Amino acid sequence: MNFYIILIVLITLLAICALVYYGSASKLKEYKDKMDKAENIIETELNKKLDLIITLNSSIKKVTGKKDYLKDYVSIRDFIITNIEKDMKLDEATNLIKDLTTDYDELKKDKEFQKTMKDLKEIDEVLISAKNLFNNNAMVSNKLIKNFPYNVVAKIAKYRIRSFYNNKTDDNDNF
Repeated sequence: MNFYIILIVLITLLAICALVYYGSASKLKEYKDKMDKAENIIETELNKKLDLIITLNSSIKKVTGKKDYLKDYVSIRDFIITNIEKDMKLDEATNLIKDLTTDYDELKKDKEFQKTMKDLKEIDEVLISAKNLFNNNAMVSNKLIKNFPYNVVAKIAKYRIRSFYNNKTDDNDNF
């Protein structure tokens, strides 16, 4: 009789553990999927942004007398860097372009340059939204991973704490 009671208790405990594991794994996967989707959008938009910066670079070189202000940024494709690092580098390039636009009136008058700057601003708006989506889901996921039972599931499923994107906006958007 005692054997059957112990067996029933063990089976019940195993079933509870399996349900807790499944529920925790499902929730973590849901946040991971949302972050992956946002990350794919971010990667696509960063590549578009880099293409526009390369286009702007040729216009800038024409106006500035062949000086290549953006050479360190246009070669980003040659390096393996994270999207977070690429985002920071491309933001630096965008700020440099804004400064150059202020310094060279010819750039302000160039219609193609201004159209490309408008396209760049639209990409930045999409990036802000995608980074917000990523950061919000990463914040929740990171909190879950630090608590029981999610930390156990995270170790087993190899989920990790995710870094956040810097999502500051420039109040002085004079494209």
